[in-house]
Amino acid sequence: MVPIRTCIGCRRQAEQDDVVRFALDGDEVRLDAGRSMPGRGAWLHPERECFETALKRKAFHRAFRRQVSTEALDFDDVAHMSTTRKRVGKR
Repeated sequence: MVPIRTCIGCRRQAEQDDVVRFALDGDEVRLDAGRSMPGRGAWLHPERECFETALKRKAFHRAFRRQVSTEALDFDDVAHMSTTRKRVGKR
């Protein structure tokens, strides 16, 4: 059974394999490509609309329960990782 996660952008539930994970590195939000960074994670569909909605609604701040830095985030990194995972195969 695959774990279910909630996208912080659209708030829809999805299987863990269909969303990407973000984690904190200090106060900075980072894409967790290997899903191995410690601590609380935030999950997001690899879709531009979900990404932009999450930034606009400050969903990363809520997900991590504090003020965080999202300046380094770029949707192209999310899209690239999602495409790479699909080609290589889901875990």
